Amino acid sequence: MEETFSLEHMPFPLLIKDILDARFSGILFLSHDEVKKGLIFKEGLLCAIQSNRTEELLGNILVALEIIGKEENEQSLAQARRERSKQGIILLEMGLVQPKQITQALRRQMETRFLDLFTWESGTIQQVEKPSITKEPELSRHDYFQLIRKGIMDLVPFSLVIDSLSSFAESRPNILAEQIPADLGIDTESLYEYTVSELLLLGQDPARALLALYCTGVASFQESKHKNLIDGLRSKLKQLKGQDPFDTLGVDRKISEGGLKRAYIRIVKEHHPDTYAYADDPEVKRLANDIFMEIQRAYNTVVKTIEGKQADEPSGIDETLQAELLYGKAMEHLKTKEYQKALDMLRLCVKMRPEERLFMESYARAMFLRFQNAGIGSPLEIKSSIRDGLQRFPQSDTLYVIWGWVLKKEGSKKAPEVFQKAYEINKNNVDAQRELRLYQIRENR
Repeated sequence: MEETFSLEHMPFPLLIKDILDARFSGILFLSHDEVKKGLIFKEGLLCAIQSNRTEELLGNILVALEIIGKEENEQSLAQARRERSKQGIILLEMGLVQPKQITQALRRQMETRFLDLFTWESGTIQQVEKPSITKEPELSRHDYFQLIRKGIMDLVPFSLVIDSLSSFAESRPNILAEQIPADLGIDTESLYEYTVSELLLLGQDPARALLALYCTGVASFQESKHKNLIDGLRSKLKQLKGQDPFDTLGVDRKISEGGLKRAYIRIVKEHHPDTYAYADDPEVKRLANDIFMEIQRAYNTVVKTIEGKQADEPSGIDETLQAELLYGKAMEHLKTKEYQKALDMLRLCVKMRPEERLFMESYARAMFLRFQNAGIGSPLEIKSSIRDGLQRFPQSDTLYVIWGWVLKKEGSKKAPEVFQKAYEINKNNVDAQRELRLYQIRENR
């Protein structure tokens, strides 16, 4: 059985966990830009790994280990190619290395090729099941798990750590082993005392440690109460990725402008992120936003196709549709941390539809993220925008949360009061819940 999917939807650490849990036997083919790798697994454990990266060739590994020099590497590699032999055999025949050194270098080569994959944020994966794998794993289970933990602790981009843990945001981890591995390099005794969202606020190391333990079977989480919804949204997103945009909107290529507008309004109402506002789960929100952005992309493409115009400038569309379109693009820019572009579009959304609370909240959130992550703007500017928003939407718990974040960043003692106000408006606001719990934890210490 073959399956093809993307690392953007299945981060490499979670992919490795799935392979372990399923005791998968077969081959994974991974590609990213020009780099291609093939991994062979038997019952979930790594047996071998091939790579076309030059720096991961055996000779270059031996040079890095200072066992041979660069000139010896080039000579042996050239001879291996002429004789269609393996470089390791040629090096042994030339008397430049000992068998133990080859074994050492092969081990380092496998580790290097494997650890590199933890840095990948995108790429395609082809998974081919082959139950008849006869090759035995090169690493013991203990050493393999240690290598996985090293990759997560040292190499995985933190954004992927957040994505990997986001579906368990309000869960507390269950530690399944009597003794936690000591190779994580941090104190892990209190990991189980916090929810995942709280750990993410404590810094990178605790979150990385938790993901490392989860991916190697030492920790587990209670399933989200919205698991069925999350599974459905993931399935929908997977369906939309790469789908013909006309199929996404459910229209044919002869659709009229009015028909396109009606189809778009229908699908926006069905899949707008606000539809899932009842689900207090960050993963639901993330998936809903991703689905909405796919719909926006499809709409852009259809408009461009049937009108022969740039999708950024759709004509004949009323302001409601334009605002929805701009909002989707703004969310894309926000996701890629292009804060100014997102703010410019959200400002237009607010101007076009001042009665839309979501636009005002998103605008304030983007201002805060720009200040927090890029150092652009000021707390005064953000608070002024929030006050304007609260005049229009006095019951916006989201605006109160953002206000609380600004006060917290300023070190103001009034922040808990503002988070409490958000919680009183909406007791299901997970951000307000988390902030209040963190303050409570600090007070109890």
